[in-house]
Amino acid sequence: MKKILLILILLYSNSTICQNTIELIAYNCIKDRESDRDISEIKFEILTNHKVISQTTKSKFDLFRLQTSANEVKIEYNNIYNQKKDTTFLITPKTRKLFLCVEKMKDYEIKTFIEKSLEENKNWKLKLSGGSCFVYTDTEIKIIPNKNDAILKYKYTEERNGKKIKEKKVIKLDKNDLDNLIMFEKKLRLLNSAMRRCAPGTYYYLSLGNETIEIKDETCVGIFEGYISKIIERNN
Repeated sequence: MKKILLILILLYSNSTICQNTIELIAYNCIKDRESDRDISEIKFEILTNHKVISQTTKSKFDLFRLQTSANEVKIEYNNIYNQKKDTTFLITPKTRKLFLCVEKMKDYEIKTFIEKSLEENKNWKLKLSGGSCFVYTDTEIKIIPNKNDAILKYKYTEERNGKKIKEKKVIKLDKNDLDNLIMFEKKLRLLNSAMRRCAPGTYYYLSLGNETIEIKDETCVGIFEGYISKIIERNN
């Protein structure tokens, strides 16, 4: 009888030790920091067995903690572009936080203007206007395809302390640049249906030939900074 009781105590003790209490965190994986999105805003759903320990909106950001004894936790959630993503985390005894990447885009099939520009030898053009801290007022970017490559022409005009500041650049693009710019355009096209978190928004006007798409960005995700600015700064 004592032996059976000891076995039961050990089994209970082991199951208690294996219970992990874990906090879910909305995470900006591109900038490597916690996101300014509340965890509830990404509309997550935990698909594996778990127990809710705490959920509150009393602090600046929502808090969600769960408890599980599983070896992995599968979660569905919406990224910044309101695409539904799913991810599976492996759980170890040391796991205390799970970071849900809010800015990672779920790739999708579309023929971008950049790809059409390269195939049809037509200029790709992007104009920007607005009050975002990530872009300059009255910015214009062109991608001009050549026979074997492409160049990027960039110019902006900004009012600063009553003075007009102008800048122009011509940058040769390699294949890696073009691949990154295709991804930039894919993300750009998702912004009209993305999460809205800041004002005033930035307006993008994307053109190829006679076709123009108007896009409004109120995400503060810094898409221009993450792609176009990197190419420009690299060539300063």
